[in-house]
Amino acid sequence: MAITNFVRHFGNLHVGNLISPEFRIRIWRNIPETFSLFKASVPNLNQLLKNSNEYNVIIEVGQVPDIHAFKVHSIILNSRCLYFKDKLDAITYNNNNVKIIKQSNISIEVFNIIIKYIYCGTISLENINASVIFELLIASNEFRLEELIKHVQSFLLENNASWLRLNFSRVYQASFKDNNLKDLQQFCANIIAKHPNIIFDSDEFLSLPENILIFILKLDNLQMDEGKIWDYTIKWGIAQIPSLPPNLDRWSDEHFSALKSSLQDCLPLIRYFQIPEIESNKASELRKSGESYRKMGKYKESITDLTKSLEIEPNNAFALRIRGESYRFTSRYNEPLADLSKSLEIEPNNAFALRSLGESYRLMEIKPNNSFALKNRGDSYRLTGRYNESLADLNKSLEIKSNDSFTLAFRGATYRLMGKYEESLADK
Repeated sequence: MAITNFVRHFGNLHVGNLISPEFRIRIWRNIPETFSLFKASVPNLNQLLKNSNEYNVIIEVGQVPDIHAFKVHSIILNSRCLYFKDKLDAITYNNNNVKIIKQSNISIEVFNIIIKYIYCGTISLENINASVIFELLIASNEFRLEELIKHVQSFLLENNASWLRLNFSRVYQASFKDNNLKDLQQFCANIIAKHPNIIFDSDEFLSLPENILIFILKLDNLQMDEGKIWDYTIKWGIAQIPSLPPNLDRWSDEHFSALKSSLQDCLPLIRYFQIPEIESNKASELRKSGESYRKMGKYKESITDLTKSLEIEPNNAFALRIRGESYRFTSRYNEPLADLSKSLEIEPNNAFALRSLGESYRLMEIKPNNSFALKNRGDSYRLTGRYNESLADLNKSLEIKSNDSFTLAFRGATYRLMGKYEESLADK
């Protein structure tokens, strides 16, 4: 039947008001005996699609050299599919009074299924490959065919679960692009909760979209230690800012602020109270936890773990630097002077320690009678080659506490570096 006859037969009724594709599926699935009556009373749109009589739209599907032109009718597309309605509204007719739509991102096989569904409201998935069905689901979602989405999604989960697991990376990324595939999302969530490493140890993890990471972090039954989740989240956050220095020792406060900003929607989802306390006295583990606490802004906890680490390895320059930095953020300036100065004795050219030490000096105001602060600042001046400032502070400290052996040793070392050997020997 020609499209003009079809419209004439139904007068002014809008095609979309006849019988919806959803209702057709219900009738044909649950009441088979009504099929013949239904088919007889409704124009044969399938035949109209096959014959392409009086078409006014061409949909070019596929990519060169394999492109197929589907000749279809705007009145059907407008009535059955909002996606194509919007497309057609934005396109003008060419000289042949035809509108042309290009769909290069979909296969001919899948589009053939979809266009038949749009015309006839029927679909059969029984003998179709699982990969094609999955592509059909993605295309249905793009075309906003809600009833078809539900049907195909349900069919996949009930009949092709093994294929979904084997192609999990492709499946979960597609399912989280929007919220129309909630059943598939839940299927993926159950797998991720039981096997979180399938995501966290994958090659795609660092490029994971933020909305997927947030979804995973919200899972209450994620079977992974919260400390590991924290570590993975930090790695992901760092990967989102290519400008960050690869060496943490070169990070400034601005770098840490940038990381915190990139993770602002993720950090509140970390269950810090579930991170197990580190009972081990291994210095390396304590240093790692101390550094993690510092990144989290938990400076007291950082100081506690780093202090335990330094009880085992008192001359570890890294632990001294990080503890000094944590002290500085708690506004305790004497302690960072001591830690950072000792760190520079071990690694004299460490830029991170030198920068932190300078910042500590800038923030603190040493009182004239504070011999301890004067001693530490004097020693730090010595380590950075500022010998005159070093002597000034050490002499002031000795005026307050004249017999302090450490201050005398620091001043003696300063004299020696200045070539004043007699003064140096006198202080020993």
